[in-house]
This record gives sequence, structure tokens and C-alpha cells, in this order.
Amino acid sequence: AIFEPDILDIVSTLVSESVENIGQIFGSLCHSYTGEPSKIQLLSDLYDEFASSDTQPKADSICKDALMNILLDKYDTVKIDEVVKYNIQALNSVMPLIQSPYWRKAVYALSEKYPESQFLNLLIRKIADANHINEIKHLKSASTNIDVYSKVLLDQFDNLIAEDEAGVSQSIPDLIKTAVQHPHSYLFAQALIKRLSQEQNGYPLRKLAKELEKGVSINNTELVENLRNLIAAPPMQIATSILRIPPTPGDIVALHKQYSLAPLPSPIYLRDPQLLCKNKNHDWLLNNAFVPSEKTLNLKQDIKDKYLYLAAYAASAEEREDGTIDNSRVNTTFETLKKLQTTLGKKGVIGLEFNAIVKDLLVYIDTPIASMATIFWIKYILRETSYYEKHFKTNEVPLPHYILEEIAFRHQYQRFHVFNAYKAELESSNRFTPEVMQTALRKQLMERMAYLVQIGFVMQVMSYIEKNLSKLDEKLVTIFVKKVASACGPPYSEEFYISMLKLIEYAKIQLDSQIDTRPMIVQFFADCPSTIDNKYRELINNLLVIFGN
Repeated sequence: AIFEPDILDIVSTLVSESVENIGQIFGSLCHSYTGEPSKIQLLSDLYDEFASSDTQPKADSICKDALMNILLDKYDTVKIDEVVKYNIQALNSVMPLIQSPYWRKAVYALSEKYPESQFLNLLIRKIADANHINEIKHLKSASTNIDVYSKVLLDQFDNLIAEDEAGVSQSIPDLIKTAVQHPHSYLFAQALIKRLSQEQNGYPLRKLAKELEKGVSINNTELVENLRNLIAAPPMQIATSILRIPPTPGDIVALHKQYSLAPLPSPIYLRDPQLLCKNKNHDWLLNNAFVPSEKTLNLKQDIKDKYLYLAAYAASAEEREDGTIDNSRVNTTFETLKKLQTTLGKKGVIGLEFNAIVKDLLVYIDTPIASMATIFWIKYILRETSYYEKHFKTNEVPLPHYILEEIAFRHQYQRFHVFNAYKAELESSNRFTPEVMQTALRKQLMERMAYLVQIGFVMQVMSYIEKNLSKLDEKLVTIFVKKVASACGPPYSEEFYISMLKLIEYAKIQLDSQIDTRPMIVQFFADCPSTIDNKYRELINNLLVIFGN
């Protein structure tokens, strides 16, 4: 029909009378020429001759969409796989298409629909070879092909290495999506993490292993537990005791016995974060020794000492290259934990006697495992006791906050836990009356969070404040912005700078009302990163109208 003498009139009429349905029209016309793109291109050219670019899209996009729909609807995976099976050269005519982002999307859509297709898996491999890793990392088919999956996984690990703690937290959901598609992909990822964690300074990678476990355990707890024990490969006597988390007092007695006899076992088996660190549904070894509860009320001291010894062993013992254990620091750490437990257990220490233990606390928290125990204890007294009601003075920083701040300064990897303690207090501060107490406490907590930014724990704090702006009074955000702006100087990262801009925009009225703040904010605008997007430059110009007056 396209070569009939009156075709121009027909197309002109279609275009002029059917603007709203032009996509459907081209979809219908394209069905007539399946497999003949040259004729569709001719039809596209005719369309562009008659269509107004002001009111209608270009034919190129309409025809591509129509072809895409035909492809998705009529793709015959059995037939095409059969062709490729006997004629691998059939791939050659398709290869140019994977250079186009548009047609790669078609391959991805078909791959999700037909994950076992040999032809599509070959294309996915070629796409991976062309370094379009970010596009394929969540495809089911990417995890079925070991070559593709290893490229995707290693690319994500490379990116994680370059990230700070905030970046790692943001990247973990992507890693989970990639790794938990199939049992074999989960096994591959966990085995790789296990191997890398054995390298020098590699142990923090175990955090990734635990995050992957969370991603799988909702639907397959048995797989997680079996694989955890298989990869860790603990001796049978130890495996029996750590299989249950939290372990029972009987498990603790058995573990203590194993870790007191020669040859000493590896500390790696005690370093399961769920054994040492809290999860919504789990207790800590340290919690049982330091945090009062109904469970620990009648716990005998010799059992608590065994908890402390195992925690000290996990934190201080080192496995040498020949497999022997250096436990020379275990007893020192154990004694520190015992002294800390005695200090925190003194009568009246939660109240007026808190001042009396600060000097000792500042010594004990030099030991990382002791500082972690102190964080748990402080969270307990702030949340579960009447410390604030009895001892909080609106014009003074609470002593527990000072201790948390000192821990954050000394121990980089515990800043996350300190931040969580601050968040918990901020989010529950409305439990206090009168309102003046709420306001004063929130002010103190915003200042503590600003200090975390100052010492390098930046984007997790910034992201949290930004996401919760609607719940925060402008005066509180103003306090935070002033503290951060005065403590942090250029050059700024784009991510930090944009987050600060959003906070300044939210609190602009309060910030502008304080004359001493204006020069600082104007200077912050002047120190804008050169690579920042134009829309944020426009925001800066709008804000300068306010602060520049």
C-alpha cells in the first residue's frame, strides 16, 4: 500500500486527523512490515514530512516503540535458540543493536521473560563484555551465567571499596538484589566474601556477608544457617553451641570450655555480628553482661564472666598464618571488661554518681569492645530509666552524650552505633514533658549529630536530617546548619553540598533572621563545587536574593 499513487494524501489525512492516536496507527502499520525495517524507515520519513514538530513526536521514536512492542509480543525463544544452536553466525547481524541503549532495554525485557534463552544469554554476555555492568546487575539472567555474574559482582565490590560508610550503606541494597537471585549466586557471593575477608584488613567485609544473610533469611532461613556453618567450618563442638542465636547459658558454658583448652580455636567463629551485635530479634553477648533485664537479673556472675571472656577473646585474639592463636591480649581485655562491668553496676551510678565514674570510663573506652559495651549501657539508661527527668539540665550537655561523643572521636567504626543512639533519642524525645525539655534535648542532639559530621561521619547524618526535614523545627535545622557550616570548609563534595543547600532552603527564614549567620551562608554559596548541576546554581541564586540583602 505504501507505493500507491495517493499514499501522500492518505498519510497527510492520517497525520492531520489522528494526532492523539498516532502511536497506535504506526503500531498497526508496522505490523504490516515486520522484518522490513527499510520500509518502516520510509514510512517514518513520510511521517516527519507531514507532522508538526511542535505538537507531535518524531516518527523515529514512535516506530521504534512499535517495533519494540512487536518484538516483545512475537519473540519465539524456541525457534531463535534453535537457529543460534546450529548457526552462531546469526548473532552477527544483531550485535550492532546492543550498542544502542534503546535496544539493550529490549534485550533486558526479553531476558527477564525468557531467562533460560541461549540466544539472549549470549547477548547479555556480550553486553557485559561491553562494560554495561550497571544495566544488567539486577537481571535474573545475569546471575545464571557465571561469566556475567562474576563481572557484575566484582564491579560492585570495586565500587564498594571506594565508598565511605554512607556510600556502602546505600550500595548494599543493590548488592543484595544481585546476589540473592538464586541459591548458587548467593553461595558464590558468600564464598567470595569469605575468601576476601581472610586477606589482610579484609575482616570488615564480613558485614557484607551478614547483610546478604538478611536479604535471604526472610524466605530461606535454612539456607542461611546451613551455608553460614559450611563456610565458617567451625569444629563440631563449637558449631553446636553457636547454631542458636542468641546462645543459651548452657551454650556459653560449653563455648567457654572450648576456648579455654589447647589448642585454642580460631576467634573467627565468635565474630558473628549476630552473636556480638544486636539485631531486632537477637541479644548480644555484651547485652547479657552489661544491660539489666529480666533475663539477666538472676544470671550468676560466673556466667557473666564467661560472656565477658568470650567477648574479649573475639575482640583480642589473633590467628597467625600457621593457624596458631596469639591470645596475649585476651586477659587484658577481659580484665578491662570486668572493671567496666563493676563500674557500671555500682549503686547510684545512673543518677548523681555518674560524675564519679567518668574518669574511669574515659580509660576503659580506649578498648574498642569496652566502648561498644558502654554504648549499649548508655542507650539503656537513656531509654529505660528516668535519667533525663531527674538529671537533665536544659543548658548543659548530658554526661552520657559527652561519653558517646568521645567514643565517636576515638573509634571510627563505632560512629554508626553512636549515631543510632542519637537518632533513637531524637525520635522518642516527644515522650517528655514539659515542651521546653523536648526542645532543649533536641537541640543537644542536633549539636551532637553536627559533631559527627565534623569528625568525618558525614553523609549518613546529612541524609538522615534531609529525609526528616518535615519532622524537624526550622530552629533545630538552623542549629545544625550553623554548626556544620562553621566546622566544615571547602572543597565540598557535590553530595554534601547539595544536601546542605536543601537544609538551608528549608530553614532560610530562620537563618536569614540571624544577622551573624548571613556572611557564613553567603560564603558557603561562593564555595560551590564547579561541577554542580545548573538547577542547583539556580537555587543558589534564588537564595542569594534572600541572604544577600
